[in-house]
Amino acid sequence: MENRKIAIVHYTYPPVIGGVEIVIQAHARILVKNGYRVKVISGVGESENGIEVKIIPELRSLASFEETLDKKLKEGEVSKKFYQLKEEICLKLEDELRDVDVCVIHNIMTMHFNLPLTCALKQLMEKLSSRVTFYLWCHDSALMNPAYQKDMAQKDKYPWSILSEFIAQAEYITISELRQRELAALFSIDSELIQVVPAGIDLKSYLDISDSVWNFAQDKELFTSDIVMFFPSRILKRKNYELGIKVIKEIKKRGKKCKFIITSPPDPHNPGTINYFDYLHKLCRDLEVQEEVIFISDFKESYDLKLDFKEIKDFYSICDALFITSTQEGFGIPLLEAGAKKIPIICTDIEPFPEVTGDFALRVNLTEDIPQIATKILNYLNGIPTFSMFKRVTAHYSWEAIYENYVKKLVDEDAK
Repeated sequence: MENRKIAIVHYTYPPVIGGVEIVIQAHARILVKNGYRVKVISGVGESENGIEVKIIPELRSLASFEETLDKKLKEGEVSKKFYQLKEEICLKLEDELRDVDVCVIHNIMTMHFNLPLTCALKQLMEKLSSRVTFYLWCHDSALMNPAYQKDMAQKDKYPWSILSEFIAQAEYITISELRQRELAALFSIDSELIQVVPAGIDLKSYLDISDSVWNFAQDKELFTSDIVMFFPSRILKRKNYELGIKVIKEIKKRGKKCKFIITSPPDPHNPGTINYFDYLHKLCRDLEVQEEVIFISDFKESYDLKLDFKEIKDFYSICDALFITSTQEGFGIPLLEAGAKKIPIICTDIEPFPEVTGDFALRVNLTEDIPQIATKILNYLNGIPTFSMFKRVTAHYSWEAIYENYVKKLVDEDAK
């Protein structure tokens, strides 16, 4: 539900860089983008574009501001100062949570970097769980990590014992099935009581895609399609686009979600290309693949697409294969572009394509029937591990997919 307020709690937030900080920032951004109010409560960090960052210095690693207290805790001494700091933190956090619907706590309840904070949060969960939904997002556990065993000498004593305590007032989330099994073993509970929400990737930033191409790809469901093939070229009859359209129809018939992207508009000075363009649209309607075959020129204005050199590179980055359907070519520059972008090449078996690609492309003969070509394409792509991994990442591990598949349900779970 939009306008719900979500608090995210961690020791630090960007510009401090770390794996957990990257996940938190991605969660905060995607939640704000989808209409939620987000407050990050942290010991260090900076606000950004709709994300309020509330700094409470006492949330930092204890050793960074109370080194003596941290040392005494590791020696088993729980001093008066520990309890004073715990209560100070508790009061400040309670004040920050007064208008919050959901509070997501990252790593603090299973890590030992600030035990007064860990204990303060446990106290607050017991007090506030009737009105605030708490999630404990566990990326790691000090008790299960060999790297921290030298710090765990007091693990059976308070406050260290909190790290192995299952907190019933919260729901637990881990980032992998491995962490789920480890945490379930630590708490002696059924692993089904712990949800798994994987980490993700900022796909747009990582692929360096323009806003226009990104929005187009999102709306046309390119990232969730099983196969996206691309043919950057002018509208000319020798390009033989109807072959690609018929192949897409066959792949669709086999239950695959597929797309064929064609870049260029017809030449306004050549009536023949305009007629061919109209024929291709009619063929798409006749074969019922209007949604699967995309002529980008139809959407240039609505998405502010330039189709310049940068945007053509963007399309190579998000498509799964180059598919050249031509009956005649003098060279085939897109073959080089696809090779440079490391994407699979499918092309007709005409001269001079073998000269350019060698054995590093799937070539289909113009005399082959459509079902045979479709089968070859599917078998070829499914035999390329990088293709399959790319589809897995784009469909399941972008932050947009993580939000839709996991986070949205979590933050709305108790909403009425």
